Amino acid sequence: MIKYRILTDDDNTIVIDHPLEYDKKVTLHRVQALKNFSNVKKGDIGGWIEKESNLSQEGDCWIYKEAKQFDSSYRVENACSFENSMSFGYSIQTGNSTQAEDSTQEGHSVQKEYSTQRGNSIQEGYSTQTGYSIQKGHSTQEGSSVQTGDSIQKGHSNQRGYSIQAGDSIQKGNSVQTGDSNQKEHSTQKGYSTQKGYSIQKGHSTQRGHSIQEGDSVQKGYSVKEGELR
Repeated sequence: MIKYRILTDDDNTIVIDHPLEYDKKVTLHRVQALKNFSNVKKGDIGGWIEKESNLSQEGDCWIYKEAKQFDSSYRVENACSFENSMSFGYSIQTGNSTQAEDSTQEGHSVQKEYSTQRGNSIQEGYSTQTGYSIQKGHSTQEGSSVQTGDSIQKGHSNQRGYSIQAGDSIQKGNSVQTGDSNQKEHSTQKGYSTQKGYSIQKGHSTQRGHSIQEGDSVQKGYSVKEGELR
């Protein structure tokens, strides 16, 4: 049995401007549950989708409140979106992942497992968010980067390229992680610091200020790097 229907009457239909494509309009419709599942009850009104392929009829995935899903993006398994979050492009949301507040997922980005995206954060490109990772604030994840483990990306930080953020690591402030760099374990990157190249930051190390870690460098243990590290 299908779990929801698309409401097409005027009261449950809106037309919005596409966030990225100039002069393109998108027509969205409310969804209504046809049976009980998870914390959704039969008859509950959900968020907005463009077409049925945006939201699976299987599993406990759901779109709540004013959340929107359109273009070729699709939400499956137990992935849920809340508040004013938006998914479009070719983005994929799967597993038990959660998207909330004013966050945006676009491009070919993938969110899966128990990962959480919230705030005004943006996930785009071919990036992947997985594990129990959290992306929040005004942070941006892009390129082919991967955020995993229990890592946290927040503030105005930017993760891009083929970089990996893992473990219990924290990236915050206006910091940038790029290239093939790897941040893991309990390390912290903050301020206006930059990590790039094939560099590795791990352990309980801290990179801060306007420091730069690049090349094949390794920062580990309880070390603190600040200023200009080259």
